[in-house]
Amino acid sequence: MALRQTFSAKEKDSFRRIIETCFRQEVGLSAPLPDEMADLIQMGILDSMAWVSFLRAVETASGISDLASGLNERPASLASVLAALRESSKGPLAANDPQKGLNKYLGTVPVFLAASSSARGSRVVPSEEVDRAFGMPVGKLRKRAGIESLAYASEEENELTLGTKAADDALRTAVCGPQELDWVIATSETHHDYPALAAQLHSRLLARENCGALDVGGGCLGLLNALAVAQSLIASGGARTVAVVTADVHSRTLTPERVAGEFGGLFGDGASAFLLRREENALGGFGYQLGEFLFGCAGQYAAAIRVAGKKGGGLEVQFEGEALSRAAITRMEKVIAAVEARSGIARQAVGGFATHQPNPRLLTLLAKQCGVSPETFPPICSTAGNLGSSMCGAALHAALQNAANVEARQRKPIFLVSLGPGLLFGGTWLTPG
Repeated sequence: MALRQTFSAKEKDSFRRIIETCFRQEVGLSAPLPDEMADLIQMGILDSMAWVSFLRAVETASGISDLASGLNERPASLASVLAALRESSKGPLAANDPQKGLNKYLGTVPVFLAASSSARGSRVVPSEEVDRAFGMPVGKLRKRAGIESLAYASEEENELTLGTKAADDALRTAVCGPQELDWVIATSETHHDYPALAAQLHSRLLARENCGALDVGGGCLGLLNALAVAQSLIASGGARTVAVVTADVHSRTLTPERVAGEFGGLFGDGASAFLLRREENALGGFGYQLGEFLFGCAGQYAAAIRVAGKKGGGLEVQFEGEALSRAAITRMEKVIAAVEARSGIARQAVGGFATHQPNPRLLTLLAKQCGVSPETFPPICSTAGNLGSSMCGAALHAALQNAANVEARQRKPIFLVSLGPGLLFGGTWLTPG
């Protein structure tokens, strides 16, 4: 049980000063303070991203972690923040440790990423065109989210073609023939056809008949789920070489006719692929070794995003952008801290953070709150949009490519962190071999 921390009257007054200082940092020193009861988002004083930034600044200044979780059912007002501060407790580190109840690594055999690749939809669509299509003010995606363009699949492209392209490139890089594969593991949040994506990839790649094919879910967390399964198969002796492939084509699912507004306009199309091998099969000593995986589910945020089919082919979407943004930053920062603690690798020593990227503004905010350079986060979403299960894959491939451009002794670890609807979360780390 967390230990309660009591606050004196002087400390309570300091909370008010912290709130005022952090608010002025967000809106400008000359801006007047609004009424404490005013909802800052509804009044247009702060947008959802600025509200998240304000809350994180208050948490940092007050030393009270996870303040945002106490605001889910409250208006976005200064009074709500003050009340949450006064009600908060600060327990020992273990009480806030997101590792609690998480899955642990199942084996002891080193497993390496021997090769990687990524692909995007070949159509580059300016964000202003997407604004118009989804009925948003022109410039909203660029100004509010930082998205300059989105990658959309052409008429000839789909999850199978993009996934196959990425897989072929990874196999070619590793000088590995498809007949060497023991498993093909696929994940996608948009492919709902039969046969499933893994089976179709198996056929397209011409893998041998006794090579297994498996699909895993998890939405944007799908890549980490797939990598964890692949690692377990190899570590248990059930496989020596595994291909993990992600592929998502949102432009045919989240169409303006089915989804109106910002939610549909955030997503692009892409794929990624990774070849995993046992230590003795990792080529040239370049492969990055996978660390342990951390998983969990923060169910209190499950209602922030929901998508379900409706009769007639439409989609019913529940998207609470402000709550989801707040939860995403808080949770990813916690997972990064958990990976840091479990791996023994300080975040300042990490060469790249391959994370879920809802939009560029949130990515910049995450870097700021983690105290690391934004340049350590490969900039994928600014020109491609949110790629779903392929988002982390594209970022991880970019981080690995950056590492390949430096001398072996200068290569640094990589942290891999993502979220999925639910709110699922997971993380791991990779160290150069």
